[in-house]
Amino acid sequence: MKSLFQIAGITVKELLHEKIFYLLAAFSLLAIILSLLLGDLTYAEQSKITIDFLLAGIELTNLLFSVFMGITLLHRELNLGWIAMVLSKPISRTHFLLGKFLGQITIQASVILFLGVLTIVMCRMNEIHLAYQALFQSLVLTFLQGILMSAIVYFFAVNMGALVSAAASLGMFALGSFTEGAVKTNAALDTHPAWKMVKAVVPNFRLFNMKTLVSYGLSIEWHLLGIVCAYTLICSAMYLLLAGLCFSKRDIFT
Repeated sequence: MKSLFQIAGITVKELLHEKIFYLLAAFSLLAIILSLLLGDLTYAEQSKITIDFLLAGIELTNLLFSVFMGITLLHRELNLGWIAMVLSKPISRTHFLLGKFLGQITIQASVILFLGVLTIVMCRMNEIHLAYQALFQSLVLTFLQGILMSAIVYFFAVNMGALVSAAASLGMFALGSFTEGAVKTNAALDTHPAWKMVKAVVPNFRLFNMKTLVSYGLSIEWHLLGIVCAYTLICSAMYLLLAGLCFSKRDIFT
């Protein structure tokens, strides 16, 4: 257990030297420019569009971080051979994988917190009413989405190359975001065996999206948030378990 947290701490230090802070700075600048451009709109329009944009920016940042940082962490270790030195010590592959995962979601939590504070600041600067409970729930759901996406990324990353892993992870996210919409368009899909299999394997990412509710100042029941949290933990554990099994069988020159 101690080795797991040691790897998580090293992962946090690695990520602090990545270019994620440039992404945050770009997001902040874009949010400020957008707020200025929305100054001529009516109050209601400015409020809704600004909040929608800020929350969409947080979701996009979280998604890109989950995919590209997760792949970078694993493939850098594998391609440069650093993992051989780590595994030469009394550290199991499972602890190595979980340590990387814990370190990554720790940084993701910090990034989401920073962007949440930025959202509050931007709304105050533009005198936009913001429902803080709804915002908090939205940030929690975004973080849960990041946990699940990171687990999916790790599963693909231990089995595929970097580009294929990124494409597969983003494809999984796109598919999980539009499954309900596809059923509404074609109700016959819901009874098709192949579609049932897809729904059983691909998580429903629409559960994590409450941007529209926040823009209207609406929150959700806390027990629903708890259900989504349990759903996230179960799905993430499943993908991490599969990733661990695949990683344990992968040939690594040590």
